[in-house]
Amino acid sequence: MSTGHDSSSDRARIADIDAEISKLERSPRILRSERDIIWERLDQYPVLTLPSEIVSEIFLKFIPVYPSCPPMMGIHSPSHLMRICRQWRDIALSTPQLWRAISTRTPVMLERTARKYARLVRTWLVRSGSCPLSIQLDYTFLSFAEDSLQAILPHSSRWEYISHIIRCPSTRRLVSAAPDAPRLRAATLWDCKYASGYLPWCQLTSLTLMYKSYAECAAILKETINLVHCRMRLIINGDEDCEADVNLPCLETLALDCTAPSVLGSFVVPSLHRLQVAGHLIIHHPSGELSSFIAKSGCKLQELCIIGRSVIEIENAYRKALSFIPSLSFAREFKWDNILDDEE
Repeated sequence: MSTGHDSSSDRARIADIDAEISKLERSPRILRSERDIIWERLDQYPVLTLPSEIVSEIFLKFIPVYPSCPPMMGIHSPSHLMRICRQWRDIALSTPQLWRAISTRTPVMLERTARKYARLVRTWLVRSGSCPLSIQLDYTFLSFAEDSLQAILPHSSRWEYISHIIRCPSTRRLVSAAPDAPRLRAATLWDCKYASGYLPWCQLTSLTLMYKSYAECAAILKETINLVHCRMRLIINGDEDCEADVNLPCLETLALDCTAPSVLGSFVVPSLHRLQVAGHLIIHHPSGELSSFIAKSGCKLQELCIIGRSVIEIENAYRKALSFIPSLSFAREFKWDNILDDEE
C-alpha cells in the first residue's frame, strides 16, 4: 500500500517539477522579449543615452555663437529645448552659457509681449549664473524698459557686450553703472548725449555711434585707444569743423556714413583692413580720395565695400578706378543693427 502511495506522490512531484521547468523556460523568453522592446525604444531616441556634458555642448550649437543673441521666445530659443522632455529641461537649466546672451529686439512689440520680455530678462539673468553677458535692450514701452534696466544693473560686473536702444531718462542710469563693468567690450550709442567718463572707453574694442556730431564722436574716440571695430553715422552741421584728426591706432574695421565728404580724411587708422564707406563720400574722385586716406594712415586696406543705391549703377567705373584695392564690393545700404557681428 505504501508503495502505491509513494508512487502517486512521485508522479505529483514530477508534474510539479515539469510545471516549474516550463515556467523557468518561459521566463527567459519573456525577459528577452521585454529587453528587445526596450532596446527598440532606446534606438528611437539615442540622444537620451548620451552623457549630459555632450548634450549640453549640442545645445550650445543650437544657438548663435556668442556674443550674438538667440531669440528669447519661439522655436529657436533655448527655452524651446526645455519642452522636449524632463531630461533635456534639467540639462538646459544646468547650462548657464545658454542664457548669457539676452536680446529683447523684435520687429513688433505689443504691450503684453514687452511685459513678458521684461520677465524673461530676469529669468535668463538668473539662469546665466556667473557667465559674462551680452545684452541688447530695445523697447517701445518705457515702463518695461525700466523693469529690464532694473534687472541688469546689479549684473554690471558681468557686462561684456551691451546695446541699449531706449530713449528715456533711465539711459543715463545705465551708463552711470558702466564704470563698474570691467568686462564691457562693445557698446552701441544711438542719438544720446554722453559725457566723457560715462563709459570705460579705453577698454572698448567695438563701438557704434549713431546720429552724432563730428565733435561728439571725436571727443569719444580720443578715449577709445583700443578700439578694433567702429561704425559711425554722423550728422555734420554746416559750420562744423571736421579738420581735427582722430587717431585710432588699433582700428581694423571702419563703417562710415556722413553728410560731409571731407570727414573721411580726418581719420588716421594705421591698422585698418576693412572699410565700409558711403559712396557719396568718395564719388567725386574715388581713386584720389582713397589713395590720400590710405597714404595718410599708412594702412594696408584689404577690403572695401561702397554703400549706396546710386553706386550700384556705376559699379564698373568704381572697379576701374579702385583696382588697387584687393577686395572690392558694393551694397545698397548699411547694416547697423548688430555691432556684435564684428566679434564673431
